[in-house]
Amino acid sequence: MKRPSKGQNILILFLWILCLAPFCYIAVRSIADPDSGLTLQYYYEVFFATPQYLYRFWKSLFLGGSIAVGQMIVSVLAGYAFAKISFPGKNAIFSCLIIFMIMPVQVALIANYLIIGQIGLLDTYLSLILPAIFVPLGTFIMTHSFRAIPDEVIEAAKLDGCSIFQMIARIGVPMSRSGLVCTMLLSFLDAWNMVEQPIVYLKEFAKYPISVALASSPIEEPTAQMVCCILVAIPPLLLFALLNKEMVEGIASVKET
Repeated sequence: MKRPSKGQNILILFLWILCLAPFCYIAVRSIADPDSGLTLQYYYEVFFATPQYLYRFWKSLFLGGSIAVGQMIVSVLAGYAFAKISFPGKNAIFSCLIIFMIMPVQVALIANYLIIGQIGLLDTYLSLILPAIFVPLGTFIMTHSFRAIPDEVIEAAKLDGCSIFQMIARIGVPMSRSGLVCTMLLSFLDAWNMVEQPIVYLKEFAKYPISVALASSPIEEPTAQMVCCILVAIPPLLLFALLNKEMVEGIASVKET
């Protein structure tokens, strides 16, 4: 394998610095107050003394976890159907799924708003959870993950008397763990960073998740704002640190198939 040249190393180092600079600034600014110097006072205020931040934090975790679990269930069932079950119009439906996948979320906001309003779920957390469960990206990833499973394994399971759900639970999911983790991680991050959906579907400011509330609430102290940014960044950083390998493998499996 060819080693990168000196110029490439310099470019890589520059890009690393460019990417890490905002995070370093936030970390330093969160403990540096212009008046009192270095202080952890704002960490205490955000994490302990002011419950509204942690309340929105745990509420956002609940929303992100619910959406991730729901999308994994839908993606596993739909992905297995597209990968291993023959039915009329499968290729046409999957092609439409890919088209919907590349469309921005703003395209479906009005249609989702009308549907959610008709079933009486506006201004509830279900208005955020239900539309996000059926995002096609997870189905696309799981379809390619299940396609990597040899058909001989599926046929052997059928001969042993396994039902479809048993094959999914005992064969499909264990052999497609990287794709499942990738789906979970991407769906959680998408839910964690949602902005337009809460603004459109929720009427009360108190119900906004932390991604919207922190940007909308007036915080006079810039140091406190930096601490809130760190609070918001903790779950994504932990997930990437713990599941980075599985995510890379899940994306690679899509590319290979």
